[in-house]
Amino acid sequence: MKFFKNHLSTIIPLMALLVGIQFILLVGRVVDEYESVMNKDYNIIIVSQNELNATDVKPLVHTFESLEPLSSKPVLEKLSKDISSKNIAILQNALPKFYSLKLNAFPSTQYMQEIKDKISKINGVSKVETFSKTHDKIYKIMQLIKNISAIFSGLIGLIGLMLIAKQMRIWLYEHKERIEIMTLLGAPSWLKSGALYKNALFDSFIATVLVAVFYIILPDLQPVKEVAADLNINLPAIDLFYEGGVLLGVSLAISFFAVYFVTRKATAI
Repeated sequence: MKFFKNHLSTIIPLMALLVGIQFILLVGRVVDEYESVMNKDYNIIIVSQNELNATDVKPLVHTFESLEPLSSKPVLEKLSKDISSKNIAILQNALPKFYSLKLNAFPSTQYMQEIKDKISKINGVSKVETFSKTHDKIYKIMQLIKNISAIFSGLIGLIGLMLIAKQMRIWLYEHKERIEIMTLLGAPSWLKSGALYKNALFDSFIATVLVAVFYIILPDLQPVKEVAADLNINLPAIDLFYEGGVLLGVSLAISFFAVYFVTRKATAI
């Protein structure tokens, strides 16, 4: 019973720490996915007196995807009921040309303004509509979500680190007599702390596996599926090779650092 209690005292804080780290990674991927979805529906409207083509705009916009002319026929057809064909023809010749510019990435507020400024300088362009108010609101919300998740996860990580260090001190006291004997015999520091490092390795592995399993199951939970469907996004599952490796590496680094810090402090005392 004591064995499980001691290990749970380290595994649970480690899990809290890893859940926070993976949450940051997950939120980043979800926001990127949502930006991709939003970008499919996002267009910049260009009004020009002269004809434009891709070669006019592409050199100015490094995220350029396409430039499509917008037909004025639907509007003219509606007006044709109340206006003579002669006036329709005059109006058609007087109307400027409209274009829809699509990007291959959702732009930041600053980059969107740069695009507007550059395109506005093209000869004949009279207006560039970026729908900045709507865009800025969405972009700021997504950035806020990223920042809040990072702060929240950071607080969880800090608390977890403090709890891990506390548990390492408990382990140190449990092995105090053995460490003192080995110190008298002149054993090196890594050998004296061998049991602590073994415990840290074991707990790090278990914590990583449990967190990985949680994030594997998470996308398949019905409430999560419903939220993802409402937002029209695919909630990505954990990448076991990359993200699992990151979690294990972070877990080991923190656990070993806690062991090193506690044993060094105890030796100094």
